[in-house]
Amino acid sequence: MQVKVFDTHVRTRDGRYLHFDVLTSAGDKAQASQYAAEWLASRGVQDADIAASECLFCHSEIASPQVAEAIGRQGYSILPLQGC
Repeated sequence: MQVKVFDTHVRTRDGRYLHFDVLTSAGDKAQASQYAAEWLASRGVQDADIAASECLFCHSEIASPQVAEAIGRQGYSILPLQGC
């Protein structure tokens, strides 16, 4: 499975910096941003807590079996990188 990787950076109002990739098999920047918001909300970070956010297409790659399974189940997979 080929996936699109969206490099995502979030700065919260309390000063935390979160860096993660949103991986999805289809979609665009708006959909990747929505997936990022859903994932953040599942970790207690709501829109009101976000001071700045950026989600940009980075590249495409072949998905690992774990990523393919997550995308099949929920439409996306998150790869935490920094502060997550």
